[in-house]
Amino acid sequence: MPYTSPPACAPGLAILVSLALLSPAPLHAQNDSAMMKHDAAKMHADSGMMKKDHGIMGHEGMEPNMMFMGAPGHKAAGDYEIAEVNGKQQIKLTPDFGVENAPDLYLVLATSETPDARSVYVAKLRSAKGSQSYDIPKGTDLSKYTKLLVWSKKSNALIASADLASSGHMMQK
Repeated sequence: MPYTSPPACAPGLAILVSLALLSPAPLHAQNDSAMMKHDAAKMHADSGMMKKDHGIMGHEGMEPNMMFMGAPGHKAAGDYEIAEVNGKQQIKLTPDFGVENAPDLYLVLATSETPDARSVYVAKLRSAKGSQSYDIPKGTDLSKYTKLLVWSKKSNALIASADLASSGHMMQK
């Protein structure tokens, strides 16, 4: 069978078809896509807030950020909680806790990003990563401190810090 070319169409119709294929999506479709991105971002942010608030329910006022943040030039991850275990207050680092490995790392209660004479060295970290618990020294008034630091004694440097939950906890003497 011999080849025959398709029927010629009007040049105006070809231009309309081309424009329809090249034009952006209808406005309502663009709005739907923007709304989906916004909703997804909001859901992500909300889930982070839920995670951050876990374990500090019942506290009044603005809650501290209990997530460790790396000092400039350092990386950190994870959260902490303060719990009472067998009559002792403990700082419990979450399973996702992690800081850069540095020499002589200590967990320190402080009022700024640098330990001073009033700071309390809670304990030397057993590991730079993972779930860990440390007893807070008996008689420590947590309301006097605003920061929980990961401090390298050997290099005299801040590795990471987190806001200290100011819930008025005080160890009995």
